[in-house]
Amino acid sequence: MNRVLLAVLSCHFLAAFTVLGMPLYLPLLFTDLGLPSNSPWIGFVFAWPTLLTALSGPLWGKVADRFGRRFSLIRALAGLSIAFVWVGVASSVPELVMALTLQGLMGGTLAAANSYLATTMPRETLAATLNWTQFSARMALLTAPLVLAVGIEYLKLQQLYIVLAALPMLGALYAFTLPKDSSQPNSAHLNPAVKKDAIANEINPPDQYASTLAVCSLQALFCFAMVVTFPYFLPYAAPGIASTTAIALLYVLPHLVYLLLQPLLKKRFPNWAFNCQLSMLTLATAACIQWQFSNELALAGARILFGVGIWMGYHGIHQLVAKSFQAAHAGAWFGSLDSVGKLAGVAAGIGAGFAVSHMTLASPFLLSAVASLAAMPLVYHIQKTGSRQCLKLNSTVSTTC
Repeated sequence: MNRVLLAVLSCHFLAAFTVLGMPLYLPLLFTDLGLPSNSPWIGFVFAWPTLLTALSGPLWGKVADRFGRRFSLIRALAGLSIAFVWVGVASSVPELVMALTLQGLMGGTLAAANSYLATTMPRETLAATLNWTQFSARMALLTAPLVLAVGIEYLKLQQLYIVLAALPMLGALYAFTLPKDSSQPNSAHLNPAVKKDAIANEINPPDQYASTLAVCSLQALFCFAMVVTFPYFLPYAAPGIASTTAIALLYVLPHLVYLLLQPLLKKRFPNWAFNCQLSMLTLATAACIQWQFSNELALAGARILFGVGIWMGYHGIHQLVAKSFQAAHAGAWFGSLDSVGKLAGVAAGIGAGFAVSHMTLASPFLLSAVASLAAMPLVYHIQKTGSRQCLKLNSTVSTTC
């Protein structure tokens, strides 16, 4: 792992640790400021920063393409730090909502990190690189709630926000040490492998393997299938599993599977379409098992299978992204991908709530299976049209596609 990748992953982890760790404790913050624990505003504000990040993502992507992706990464990290300080000093619910609004509008660290890496590293290594940014996100998702649970024992929640604001600020300062990127492909700062590819692309720009719309549609279905299973997992599993600790372990098990499998990935699955099809089939199978689970052992097996599906899905989608994105518009590309992922997550939360209120607590798994299966013909369509594009460029499908 080279220095630039390690530095970007460190910056992303510092941001993800704060963003993914604190939402669990937001209800406590609102009740401390006077809202009742059953207020519907808590649920709305819980999703508000994510929604704003999704809506502002494409705009920040264009800013990144105009002013540089390193600038965008620093902007996202510094903005997150300022927002967390504001949350820490907020004295009323309206002020807290304004601080969370700033957090949402200035977010997008994952998109900024991915677009920077896409323009500073060789295209052939990009898919593996994007897998590692997902690795850092899942590591933060697993570690942050546990570490912050200890922190709350010693500090008030708002004080903890101020302490956590130091993490993304450290990331922003660290990002200043990264090499500058540029939309000019022959810039001297680029490493030789990236510069060679960029100059070739400038002389003879390649056609896209897949359109932004096609890739974003696949990303949306995948994220929906994954996230729709999360919101109601605790009440769903509680009747059959007495231990809350066991339920928590089952809840995080797919993320643990990803963390265990990702370091083993050494170009063993080169065909993006096969990876995506296998992923969707695996996710659908795991979701159906959970929809009708009968005991704790079956549920554990289904959660492991679900984790394998998530791992294969990200692997395949990242391969497709690496084949399709245009370097000159990397910021817009990854801003759009991040936005549709977050919007799919918001839709998944709403869909899960609607399904549970009209059917059963297991119904989100049925939605997950449907979304997974719906993605399979889309994968086939992208592969078919992409193969034609490659043939048009006089490239062999076996070596290029």
